[in-house]
Amino acid sequence: MLYPTLLIICCAGILQGFCGFGYSLLALPLICLFAPAQWAVPVIAVSSLALNIMVLSTSWRNLKLRGFLPLALAGMAFTPLGAWMLSALSDTAVRVVIGIAVTAASLLSLSRWVPHVKRSPAGMALTGALSGIFNGLTTFSGPPAVIYLSATETEKDSFRANLSTFFLALTLIAIPSFVTAGVTSAANLVQAAIYLPAAATGGTVGIMLAKKVDSSAFRKTALTVLSLLGIFGATQALF
Repeated sequence: MLYPTLLIICCAGILQGFCGFGYSLLALPLICLFAPAQWAVPVIAVSSLALNIMVLSTSWRNLKLRGFLPLALAGMAFTPLGAWMLSALSDTAVRVVIGIAVTAASLLSLSRWVPHVKRSPAGMALTGALSGIFNGLTTFSGPPAVIYLSATETEKDSFRANLSTFFLALTLIAIPSFVTAGVTSAANLVQAAIYLPAAATGGTVGIMLAKKVDSSAFRKTALTVLSLLGIFGATQALF
């Protein structure tokens, strides 16, 4: 599983660096084609640390944590619940959830539909809770937070900085939660660090490509492929 996983993680890193999204959405369903979700989810979480740190290192000056605390605290509090669900549910059930989530997130991004709501502490907390559950269960912490922050018209630089901090915090909570919930062992998580260089390399290549290539057409193609991949993954898990 080593070399296929390294290749997938590198490609997912390129997608993330190029488009700014899609790391887990691409890597997880592909890895689940030949490995159990309970193995793949912790591996994706550990390897994503490299990308989270890369993004945060370029945007930390725009951090405005005060208004984002309800989002962050709720996300961190509910991540262990998602990890417990990952340990309790069957591999088939988790893979179906992954397929549906990938498809829904991709189609929503393709439609570019964004609701317009007023930001509130309760809305931030609810969004954080959903992100935390999805983070522990599938590593897909992004879609709920991105949709809500976009709906509240968060300023672009603050959006990027706070979101990358949020993802990093949730990942740091998820990793020990996987051990506590019995999903994996501490030794396996340490071994998963072997995939960090692949994620970082892919992210660097993606960032370099983004500076030279128009991303609009590629973005639509990537989202279409991801939606089809989600449907295929859910169907394969069921049948």
